[in-house]
Amino acid sequence: MSSEALTEKKPRKPDGVPVRRANAARSKRAKSEITRSRLCAAAARLIEQKSLRMITVSELTTLAGVAPSTFYIYFADVDEVVLALLEEATAEMPDLGAYARGITLERLETSVRELVHEYLAFWDKFYALLRIRNLAADEGEARFRDARGKMLGPLLFALAEKIEEMRGEDLSARTPPLAIASVVSGSMERLASFIRFRHASPDMSRKRLIDAEVFLICQLLGKGKV
Repeated sequence: MSSEALTEKKPRKPDGVPVRRANAARSKRAKSEITRSRLCAAAARLIEQKSLRMITVSELTTLAGVAPSTFYIYFADVDEVVLALLEEATAEMPDLGAYARGITLERLETSVRELVHEYLAFWDKFYALLRIRNLAADEGEARFRDARGKMLGPLLFALAEKIEEMRGEDLSARTPPLAIASVVSGSMERLASFIRFRHASPDMSRKRLIDAEVFLICQLLGKGKV
């Protein structure tokens, strides 16, 4: 069959311009998503090994197997890649606010332990990423402060409501519940890091430290009844 015949079999618009195949745009989009995912995966590997400020675009693109110029099609800088990873982690984050709202006096220790367990499980999975987030936020990086606030906000407000509900005027009238909730959340966040260290005393094992966190939160919410 001649090349002319083959050409004539291609669908054409009235003006004679060949019609793009229906899956062409999808193929291009799929390739774009793969490249972006490779850049994100490379960033995730690098933050396991070094601090954010030590990661370069050249190093990241070499690991991802793409040209440095390609990087800037998807991201403005390395921070943006890490922020994209934080968005993905946020989508996987358990509903900690629901766990906080589910705390009751009748099953106080059990419900508090469920909250602490879910919180720590999330940190265990994304420890390097969350550590990078906090360091950048503490250095004053606005985008990372916003990302941290977005992730912590639902838990903070749910905890504040629960503190006000369970403690009443004896505590919340003197100290704003949201301030107390921030301290509680901060203690869990610090615990998530502290339990990763190897401690000499068995009294500082992961289990003992979690027990201590649960005990303190129960004391706060249960007015010393546990």
